[in-house]
Amino acid sequence: MPISVHLLPLIFVIFFASLAHAQTEKILIPEMGNSADAIISPTEEKQTGEAVIRNIRRAGGIISDPILEAYINHLGYKLIAETQDGAQHFRFYMINDKQINAFALPGGFIGVNYGLIMAAESESELASVLAHEIAHVTQRHHARAYEVGDQQLPIVAALIAAMILGGGDSQLAEAAFATTAAGLAQSQINFTRGNEKEADRIGINMLANAGYSPSSMATFFDRMEKASRLYGPQAPEFLRTHPVNTSRISDAKSRAAQLPSPPLQIENDFHHTRARIRALANDNKNNAVTEFAKNLKNGNYQNKQAEQYGYALALIQAKKFNPAREIINSLLKKDPQRIAYLVTQAQLEAKSKNHQAANSIFTKALKVYPNNKVITYYYTKFLVEEEHFKKARQLLTEYMRDPVDNPELYRFLARSESAIGNKSAAHEAMGEYYFRSGQIHEAIQQIKLAIKTSNTDNFFRNSQLDAKIKLYQSQIIATP
Repeated sequence: MPISVHLLPLIFVIFFASLAHAQTEKILIPEMGNSADAIISPTEEKQTGEAVIRNIRRAGGIISDPILEAYINHLGYKLIAETQDGAQHFRFYMINDKQINAFALPGGFIGVNYGLIMAAESESELASVLAHEIAHVTQRHHARAYEVGDQQLPIVAALIAAMILGGGDSQLAEAAFATTAAGLAQSQINFTRGNEKEADRIGINMLANAGYSPSSMATFFDRMEKASRLYGPQAPEFLRTHPVNTSRISDAKSRAAQLPSPPLQIENDFHHTRARIRALANDNKNNAVTEFAKNLKNGNYQNKQAEQYGYALALIQAKKFNPAREIINSLLKKDPQRIAYLVTQAQLEAKSKNHQAANSIFTKALKVYPNNKVITYYYTKFLVEEEHFKKARQLLTEYMRDPVDNPELYRFLARSESAIGNKSAAHEAMGEYYFRSGQIHEAIQQIKLAIKTSNTDNFFRNSQLDAKIKLYQSQIIATP
């Protein structure tokens, strides 16, 4: 059984705590050729981050919603454009957890709980947290932690191995993590403070350069700190992984005051994202419909179009297609190029059994936005569900010339290849799906079946499949 999503914040606390300790809070800016490379290279950092992400996905911790994923990555890369670190690879993930938290992993993998997005009162506040996490990566805080305390590396390996291999006793795993955390907490506190100060300073500059309010970081921290005093032990998880005090808030305010404040931005995408989360995360479909309808009636919203969009999504979830259609059509008249509206309109027609209309909407949308990730995903999903496997395979093979991060696309490809009789290709695609979903043993088995069912003596293809098996095997960490 995979480790519970609710255990993830603790895992990350321990992960960072176990990296190393230091004796000073002095802020150091890494230079090219940093000696930390001798301890852990950028490639090793990336492999470590990839392994953790695969297993968060395996535990059900990543929200696999292409529209939400597109938003958080667009925002992240808007900030990265201001880092002058174009060589660094980044990926941003929305985490399926209502707790207010975010984290950065080695190699540029950054997760943001949907609870944090709902707690942020503006896109600037959300961007301030992302900027802070990006700074942890660009300053190579993980590698620098290894550098000053490489004796902790086996602990990190053990923790990651435990998370990867899972195990049936989650209570035992939690106890082990807690024990490790207690033993390491004091030894790493100074190092953590130094990292946090540096990430704040760089993040605030990043915010200002990207056109966001530099004071938004202090505003968000201040609200979190007040919440900790109000709620005590029930304080936001964010404060346990990102300790905030009055001195840190004061520093952030002082630094922001030295930077120009940009004009207020229109935050349509931010409000639409929050509305989508509210609609899709509500387990009671009728309650969601009632909530959005009440907000629209009473004018209780920050962005009317976003609230109407959430209302349409809630109506579709409740299978109330006709009123949802009226809202989506009205929204498209105001903003005909918004991809979220186009996809929702197509999905609505598909759920209403108007398959020809849905296909037409998807086809036209792809002509306007060729190779768009969101449209490609939902159109392919539609084609597979309607058993148009040849068209789905054609669309996927064109789009997936390079590897993609979304495992579901490989599952769609596997089903399409299987339906048209390409058994070996189907097994290979399923291997990719399992690997990216953190199920490595299953992935290896699928690639072996791909070799076994291959009808070709093509040396190049067989060598590729053998190389995949070796790659997958290299990702299996022995039980500590």
